[in-house]
Amino acid sequence: MAALAMGGSTKTKAFLAEAASSAFMSFFMNTLGVEAAATRRFLPAAMTAGVDAQTLTLTLLFLHLCFFFSPFYVKKSAGAVNNPTVYVLFWLIGDVAFGAMAIGVAATVVGQTAGLFAYASAMRAFPLPGHAAITRGVTAAGGAFNGALSEGVVAFANFLFAAVALPLAPTALAPALGAAFYCACLVYERCAYSCGFMNPAVVFATHAVAGDVLSRESLRQCAIYVCHTGSHTTALAW
Repeated sequence: MAALAMGGSTKTKAFLAEAASSAFMSFFMNTLGVEAAATRRFLPAAMTAGVDAQTLTLTLLFLHLCFFFSPFYVKKSAGAVNNPTVYVLFWLIGDVAFGAMAIGVAATVVGQTAGLFAYASAMRAFPLPGHAAITRGVTAAGGAFNGALSEGVVAFANFLFAAVALPLAPTALAPALGAAFYCACLVYERCAYSCGFMNPAVVFATHAVAGDVLSRESLRQCAIYVCHTGSHTTALAW
């Protein structure tokens, strides 16, 4: 991310690194259902007995997040953050200039959309029973107000936890603690209002891949998730 504050070719490389990382993350975060099915098929039945689909998927989500939050991945991705919200937050607190923030936001949106498109294309090329390609964009189950409020609360809590609690933890445990806190928020929210995506680029990507990104309803749904960006990042910066 720091590279975006520099000039010329360095900014181009940073854009490409962020876009590539966001695409990689987008693709593999969407394979959770496939991985859950594979886990049940290839592991001994005794190891998954009594574990419902939701618990298994949540466990795999936790493991994915541990990887993407790990120092290893951060280093390999050149410090990519994979989320436009993070760039807005760093701009508000003065860590990056407006131009660098805009480049980072654009890179995450491009990357998330490319990764989801690749996943949807793979599902169409190699169809698996029970795993359809993306046919509809993300919608906030709780409606506009409750959806934006839920996203804001979940995002605010997670970023506050990352800023206050994680620095106090051993470095080796920080990725797991951050992932566990996010998963706990999802368990509490239960997709009753917004599903706690915390990433407007992901929502935009689902509508872009579904082919309805320019419809009024799609724009309204994207706006719901964008609203949380302004609300919680402003609160955190303040």
